[in-house]
Amino acid sequence: MDVTSRHSPQAKHQVFVNFRGDELRCGFVSHLVEALQRQRINVFIDKLERIGEDLSNLFVRIEESTIALVIFSRRYMESKWCLDELVKIKQRADQGLLRVIPIFFKVDPVTVKQLRGAFGDQFRDREWEYRFDKPIIERWKEALASVSCKIGLTFDKKSNESEFVRIIVKEVEKMLQLQGNSAVNPFPGDTYSIGRQRMNNLASTLEPVEVSIERVLVQEISEIASQIVVASKGYSDMECENTVLRAQIVGLSERLQSLNSIIEMVEGVVGEVPETPDFLMNPWQLPYSSQLIMTSADMFHF
Repeated sequence: MDVTSRHSPQAKHQVFVNFRGDELRCGFVSHLVEALQRQRINVFIDKLERIGEDLSNLFVRIEESTIALVIFSRRYMESKWCLDELVKIKQRADQGLLRVIPIFFKVDPVTVKQLRGAFGDQFRDREWEYRFDKPIIERWKEALASVSCKIGLTFDKKSNESEFVRIIVKEVEKMLQLQGNSAVNPFPGDTYSIGRQRMNNLASTLEPVEVSIERVLVQEISEIASQIVVASKGYSDMECENTVLRAQIVGLSERLQSLNSIIEMVEGVVGEVPETPDFLMNPWQLPYSSQLIMTSADMFHF
């Protein structure tokens, strides 16, 4: 697609890019937009909106799009407009009218999902700023939870930007190809339903069945592999937290034993001292000790 058609009001935007920050606009996002355009993919970012027009027109651009790229970055929460766009994106996705790819750019997915660190602090700043508008705060939270939990792509310190851009473009092309064969699936997380829908659509086409089935299977394998990567990452994160918690429990247990020794020494001087409950002196004998500990390490303060 050429520049003229991209600015034409008749052009159908296929991809809407939701992001925050001039450093992204002039760097990563500009490279991503150029790569999408080289593949003749229509793309929209807010700088293409005419100067002087109401920013609510961005919501119209979301409605014109079939795919949304949501780029979560360290400065994402600084913008109320980013969050409002995210709410609109979630609404369209819930209606089955938009596919969403979350991109975690130099932020960990868990940080976004659980509003941790500086990312979470910035959200709490917006929450305080709009504390008298509880409904919008709840919509922001719901949109963040919904979009950040979708299968996405992560750019970290070890990533190569040009390769990462190529991967995003490939995923967008794959989605556009699927949409050319079928309507947007209203249950994007249901792989089984997606497979059945595609097979039903293939049955009504005139393409050779063998070739169509092979293409669907390859696509399904790719999507399942992506889900496995995300699930493995989540498991690793939990195991890391569990290791920290186990170490803290060992430390607390040693402190309890030390205190118990002191109590025994002074017991004859100050009189009878209440005994420490057995379950505190023997933390490894707690009920259900074989289960994984899944909680935040922040709850322990020394």
